[in-house]
Amino acid sequence: MGRYSGAILCILLLLLATTTVNASITSWDCNDDGDGAIVMNYDSIALTPVGSEYELTMSGAQYWYPAHVAGNFTTDTELDPTVRIIEDVENNTTFAWTDYHITIGMTHTFSFVSAGLMMPDGWTAVVGSVIAGTIPNGGSGYIGTIDYYKDTGDAIDIGDIGTFGFKVSFLGSASFCTEQIPTPEPATILLLGLGAMSVIRRRR
Repeated sequence: MGRYSGAILCILLLLLATTTVNASITSWDCNDDGDGAIVMNYDSIALTPVGSEYELTMSGAQYWYPAHVAGNFTTDTELDPTVRIIEDVENNTTFAWTDYHITIGMTHTFSFVSAGLMMPDGWTAVVGSVIAGTIPNGGSGYIGTIDYYKDTGDAIDIGDIGTFGFKVSFLGSASFCTEQIPTPEPATILLLGLGAMSVIRRRR
C-alpha cells in the first residue's frame, strides 16, 4: 500500500492543479463602434497578464450616449479566463455625470467577479444578474449590468475623467460588447427641463 500512496498523492495534486488553471488568451481585439459616441485612444489599449488573470485597460472620450465598445478574446482551451476591463472615460458630453451605467454582453455565459470593481472615489456600484439576452451590438448571448452612482464623491464634470472597472470570468473564446450611458446630475436635468419648457412656450 505504501508504494502506491506516493503515486496516488501525485495524481491528486495533478487533478487539483488542473482544476485551478485558467485558459490563456492567445489573441484579442477591442474597438469603439465608429459612431463617434465614444472615441477610443488606441495607443492606450493593452491586455496584460496579472497572475493567472488579465487586465484589459483602455481610455477614450465620450461625446454622447449610448456608446459602444466591442471586441473578442480567443483562448487556448475552453476553461474560464478572467479579465478585468478598466476604462478611463473623459466626459466630453454637455453635462456633469452623477451616474454611469454599463451593460456588457458576451457570446458565452459569464459571471462578474465582485473583487474586480473600480470606480471614482466616493462612488458606489450595483452589479446586476447575468441573464440570456440580446448583446448591445446585436445577436444572442448573455448580458449583465453594472450601475455606478455618485455617493459621497464628486460628479464627473465636463473635461474630467472617470475610471470604471469590472471583472468577468467566461467560458473559452468569446466576443463582447459594452453599452455605456452616463446620467446628468439633478441640477443639469432641471436646467434642461426649463430650457425645453421655454422653447415650447415660445412656439405657442
